[in-house]
Amino acid sequence: MNTNIDKKILFSCCISILLALSIFYISLNYNVWSSIWGFLKIPPNVVPFSDFKAHLLFLQCGELGISISQECTLISAGNAKISTHPRIWIYLFDILNLKNTLIYNLSIITLLTLYFYALISFIVNTNHKFTKVFMIVLCFSTSNFIMIERLSTDLIIFLLVYFLLNQKNKILQSFIIFIGFVLKYYPIFLTSLLIEKKRDIFIFVFFVLFFIFFFYYEEIKLANNSIVEMALPIAYGSRTMLKAFFHLSQEYNFFLNNQNINFFRNLVMLMFFAYAFLLIIVGYKEKILININNKIDKFFLSGASIYVGTFIIGANVDYRLMFLILTIPYLMKLELGIFKYLILICYFLSFNSFYSLSGEVLSYSFFIKSALIFFCKFIIFSLLSVLIGLQLKKINFFQL
Repeated sequence: MNTNIDKKILFSCCISILLALSIFYISLNYNVWSSIWGFLKIPPNVVPFSDFKAHLLFLQCGELGISISQECTLISAGNAKISTHPRIWIYLFDILNLKNTLIYNLSIITLLTLYFYALISFIVNTNHKFTKVFMIVLCFSTSNFIMIERLSTDLIIFLLVYFLLNQKNKILQSFIIFIGFVLKYYPIFLTSLLIEKKRDIFIFVFFVLFFIFFFYYEEIKLANNSIVEMALPIAYGSRTMLKAFFHLSQEYNFFLNNQNINFFRNLVMLMFFAYAFLLIIVGYKEKILININNKIDKFFLSGASIYVGTFIIGANVDYRLMFLILTIPYLMKLELGIFKYLILICYFLSFNSFYSLSGEVLSYSFFIKSALIFFCKFIIFSLLSVLIGLQLKKINFFQL
């Protein structure tokens, strides 16, 4: 048994290192880099690993006296010139001395290696053959490709989440969730992993609220104001859907305009929250569909909570869909009949949304393809909300 485990670890390590080194080597030649990603339908940025590089450029802009709330003139076209991340990223890049080229390059190789190792080990340790195949297919999706090409900070959060899910100590889990929240707001939804003991949730939430109120409110406000509301099918969330309708409203003189957009933004987020809560209650009142081991439950709850939570309050580029890969072993074990295949189709289409970026933006074909992708993401949002309710039912969460 131990020999098999060692072989799995060795296999995962070797493949991960090989993939990381290969991608880094390709990044050294921009012509090859752009050709490969272009072939895979990923619009290559002028700078390889541009999201990761942006933190270093924001640090350099800060040294030039440019505030994080101002446009960084060093950022190339294709990336947000105003940081959408808390200032801690700048401090980390400074402390870790990522201005040093060697350290910077080694950090990229290390992050890619760890990311590939997490994905490969997760797939290898899955017993169901079709589940493995489907997860491998999603690893070759445009959502995963764009995360790798940009080296998004979501990749780092994914590593934190994967490490968190392999820990049993609740104090350590709470600490990792808090660190993730400080780095990027949405890991706060991982608080759902503490549901087994309601007291733990209340204590943790109280601590986070105290921290926000006294130390982190301005960072949250800055991140919220800097969110890029991308109105394309390669993003998901209530604000993304509203922004898409806003552009249609501008084109065809509907009721949405610059004067009332803030009101409707808040209203739409509130409506999606109410809708998700209603579906959670629906799931809570249903009978448990299947007994699944606790570890698969935890993986599902983490991926589902991040998706549902970020859908309600954010505008999210599709590389964040990679957290949904954590939900697949759970979904595969559910007796949902045709609904299971429906959601798997929605997963596949949503993960490959970059293939829908063809044709004129205001053409009927583009509208139909975008509507299909948005609808798939809404279906995922709806079903995951119900299934979260089932998880809460298992521990009678709403019972006093």
